[in-house]
Amino acid sequence: MSAEPERTLDDRGATLLRRALGRVGIAFRAGEAGPAALLFLTFFLLITFQYVAKSVRQSTFISGLGAEQLPWVYLFIAASSYPFLRVYSGFADRMRRETLIISTCAFVALSMAGFWWLFEFPWNWVPFAFYVWISIVIVMLVSQFWSFANHLFDPRQAKRLFAFVGAGGLLGGIVGGQVAKFATKMIGTRYALLVAAALLLLVVALIWLSRRMRPGDDESAVAGASGLERLDKAKGGFELLRQSSHLRWVATIMVLTVVVAQVVDLQFNWAVQESTSSLDQRTSFFGNFYSIVGIAALLFQLVFTARIHRTLGVGFAMRVLPISMGIGTLALLVASIGFPELILIAALVLKTSENGFRYSVDQATRELLFLPIPSRSRVRAKAFIDVFVQRGAKGIAALLLLPVTFGIMTAPQAGWISLALIAIWLAATVATRHQYVESFRSGLLRQGGGGLDSIDLRDATALELVVQSLGRSEPRQVVQSIHLLRKHDRAKLVPPLLLYHDDAAVRRATLEAMAAAMRRDAANLVERCLADEDITVRAEAVRTLAILRNRDSVEMMLPLLDSGDPGLVSAAVVALGNEGDEDHRERAAAALNELMQSDSATWRAEAAKAIGYLQQWDAGEALVLLLSDRDREVVREAIAATARCVARSGANPLWTPALIALLDDRRLKHDARNALIAFGEPVIPALLHFMNSPDERLWVRRALPRTIAMIGGAGAISALAESLRTARDPFLVRKLIEGLGSVSGSVEAMAGHRGAIVEAVDSQCAGYFRALSGLAALGTLERARFAAPFVAWDGERHHPSLLEQLLAERMTGSVKNLFGLLLLLYERRCVTDAQRALTAGGAGAQRLAVEYLDNVLDPAIRRVVLPV
Repeated sequence: MSAEPERTLDDRGATLLRRALGRVGIAFRAGEAGPAALLFLTFFLLITFQYVAKSVRQSTFISGLGAEQLPWVYLFIAASSYPFLRVYSGFADRMRRETLIISTCAFVALSMAGFWWLFEFPWNWVPFAFYVWISIVIVMLVSQFWSFANHLFDPRQAKRLFAFVGAGGLLGGIVGGQVAKFATKMIGTRYALLVAAALLLLVVALIWLSRRMRPGDDESAVAGASGLERLDKAKGGFELLRQSSHLRWVATIMVLTVVVAQVVDLQFNWAVQESTSSLDQRTSFFGNFYSIVGIAALLFQLVFTARIHRTLGVGFAMRVLPISMGIGTLALLVASIGFPELILIAALVLKTSENGFRYSVDQATRELLFLPIPSRSRVRAKAFIDVFVQRGAKGIAALLLLPVTFGIMTAPQAGWISLALIAIWLAATVATRHQYVESFRSGLLRQGGGGLDSIDLRDATALELVVQSLGRSEPRQVVQSIHLLRKHDRAKLVPPLLLYHDDAAVRRATLEAMAAAMRRDAANLVERCLADEDITVRAEAVRTLAILRNRDSVEMMLPLLDSGDPGLVSAAVVALGNEGDEDHRERAAAALNELMQSDSATWRAEAAKAIGYLQQWDAGEALVLLLSDRDREVVREAIAATARCVARSGANPLWTPALIALLDDRRLKHDARNALIAFGEPVIPALLHFMNSPDERLWVRRALPRTIAMIGGAGAISALAESLRTARDPFLVRKLIEGLGSVSGSVEAMAGHRGAIVEAVDSQCAGYFRALSGLAALGTLERARFAAPFVAWDGERHHPSLLEQLLAERMTGSVKNLFGLLLLLYERRCVTDAQRALTAGGAGAQRLAVEYLDNVLDPAIRRVVLPV
């Protein structure tokens, strides 16, 4: 025992070390380090190429055409991206992922050499074409890279390794600017394009090595997932935006972000143009700038983003970018009016805050905004926003900036456009935050356990909502919230008072949280759970106490076998039977036998509870004895235990007759039926045997059709339909028809059993006329009146005898059964309308209903039904 704390501390230290390594992407397992390192280097080179190309793109455009012409290129990119993506997707769907990215990199490298040659000539269209080409291909290459990376690793590996791979991109963004700067200084801007081409050729070599080192799954190797499928998802996303106000606000924020960012981009390029004179000087400036932005984004991401989400929430995080851009825009306007020497500094601060915040805190916040959306809808909505909304926003920005191109306003004056949009943007963040909270709350209520991985409790708003949901009345929601807090290492936020909750699942989940959080201060409350009415709560309470007191739970259970408290004994039996060694299981079995043989119904009920939770126990004969116990509560617990055993390890044929016999007890019928349903289709033949046996009790037989129907499936339909041929009890026939109506679902499902149903129609019609003939033989029809097919008497003129009432009820029952059978053969709406008109309508409606049936029913059925 003295060595136990030391071992625990070592384990905790190892766990903390693994977590720390995992957070920086060093969670490698066997065979993963090599491919992950190659992908890291590949992404590093790819992003380095991207920033070298962007530096050349910006400098060549403003040197050749001027920053005032940027709106034209924005508009052209927005208009051409979608057609280009359609053509590219059709091409990509026919190629493997590694082949596609290798071919694309080689082709883009060749194009860099081509533009190196073209830039030798003073043609104005070359910088324009280069700007458009680079804007499209850098997005395409990054998309191809991640598609290839997703192919190399499965989802579980991706969760551990992609943070490490992504760090290569962050490093490439910092290095890329400096590569552009030094290449320009040493060999000139044109030759920096050849450096970019060389970087892409290195990417080709690394992709080839990655593929050889870790082959992916050939079944999904075609690269089309990044092409037309994404467009299809995007098209489906339009309908989601139309239906969801939350997604519409997210799209609105995206539009405002992109439009203002394009205005800032134009202003920044204009400021660089005004403050520099040569092409190489501008390329070096852009290289330095991209490195500064990369460092700023990385530092802000590491230091501030998580803290903002954790302490200030999504609402504040959404306002960081617009507020910083608003301040920077005002500074640029002021500098342009009275301090021209500060224009470049103001523009640099504005662009740095825009890029730094946009790709750190704002990017992470946008991902959080999608979390309340169900995962399948989220994919389509994100695709729509990425493919259409962002490109459309760039087109809007281009139109708004055309006055700068035409000389109507200067680039700094375009800041007034930014300020107006930023004011709208800030107002939109308020509405978006409100929608986020409401969507998260409603989504949390709907979510099952499978959705836990998508919720990030680093956001203060999400954490607040989860804690609030601990007080909800729906137990499932409370359990969901407890599991969320445990998953995110926030179990200390679960209040121990939930141990008094009415639902056993909540109490059990709370105990698990107390153990996970090492809440030793709650040990006294946990002790009270040893007397809980639920056996699983009692067993969990012992395990929790063992953890809190640093003791072995199995050893704590052994003394409870002799405690004399049936609740504690049963809890100990379950714990020792499931977790102990062979000796412990034998002692648990002996204690269980004592519980079963006790004269006390309470002790026998606890035995039944324990059997339901024992995983390595042959409960066949024991449950048969308890199912026939003289005490109803013992039987109820035995039924529940039977259902658990069936769900865990399958059915035992010994239990079927005992459960069927219990259908005769009205207070146990519901429980027994649910247990039989758990057996599934294999139990249907046994149910049919007892239902068709004339020696079985009548109410047991009448309860079985609904039981078979609730099992469902083709076997249930076939069993119920064929039973119509032999059933003679009118009440049983009605139950069979009701069962078929509830399980069939459609007329097509009954097509294979039409013969049995038609025979039942003939039988019901014959039964109707037998009853009618009986009334006629009694000589009372002259004093009766017919309401469509039903017979009634005027109580003042004639009081019908019991025999007359019985015959009239049989006629009514036959008619009801007829309509039930017709519902199995014809469209439901047609039959129910006719039934309503015949039974409740006036004489005119009844004639119309008969005429309607005369035209709808098949000849063989019409021949026997219409006389009725």
